[in-house]
Amino acid sequence: MSRLTRAIRFVRHWHARVGVLAALFLLLLALTGLALNHTDALSLAQKKIDSAWVMRWYGLQSAAPQQGYLFESGYFVGDSERWVMDGYDLYAPSGVPVGAIEIDGIRYVATDASLHLYQPDGSLIDQLSGPALPAQPIRRIGKHGTFIVLETSRGIFASADALTWESSSAADIIWAQPQALHDKVADEAAPYFAPSLSLERVLLDVHSGRILGHYGPYLMDIAALVLIALALSGLWMYVRTLRKRH
Repeated sequence: MSRLTRAIRFVRHWHARVGVLAALFLLLLALTGLALNHTDALSLAQKKIDSAWVMRWYGLQSAAPQQGYLFESGYFVGDSERWVMDGYDLYAPSGVPVGAIEIDGIRYVATDASLHLYQPDGSLIDQLSGPALPAQPIRRIGKHGTFIVLETSRGIFASADALTWESSSAADIIWAQPQALHDKVADEAAPYFAPSLSLERVLLDVHSGRILGHYGPYLMDIAALVLIALALSGLWMYVRTLRKRH
């Protein structure tokens, strides 16, 4: 048996076996690539994955809130990514809250650049920022009777309706202060702050190999080289078969 014949048999032997594994790898790349090519249509960025084992794989841990702002009959907790009030996931948080108060059944949540007004059921009444505020940044929020009070870099301002603001020098302002959450409140709010990732992010990591850690992309590079080798060896065997037939 000639060396060429032995080489051809060797290539065919391993081409079939490696080809099966490569086909699985190629299928994974094709499916994830197809999905990522239609991210907007499939709303991949909006779909969340919060599976416990996936979060452990990424090294993410739950950061349950320990402090928040308590109202007479409710609570507010929030960070830069999520706001929760009385079990309602609030719409479009826009920063880290600096305080929250309740006046006549309306909840006011302030960040350094905005003031949000909510109904007790979590419905957004209004969101004020820029010229609608007396000054920025807002340092803290409080109340004086039925007046909303904001402390800003330009001083303290009060308003009865959050529309017109006047300078205030009241001495008995009740400023919003974060407080330790009761166990019942903390347990109710905790699921909203469990770590999660978008489906788009997970698919991107699978497609690139980064889901396997630092060496994942190198593994994907090796797999790509194997695919190239399979393609070239398959082409070589096909060309030889054609020549024999002719």
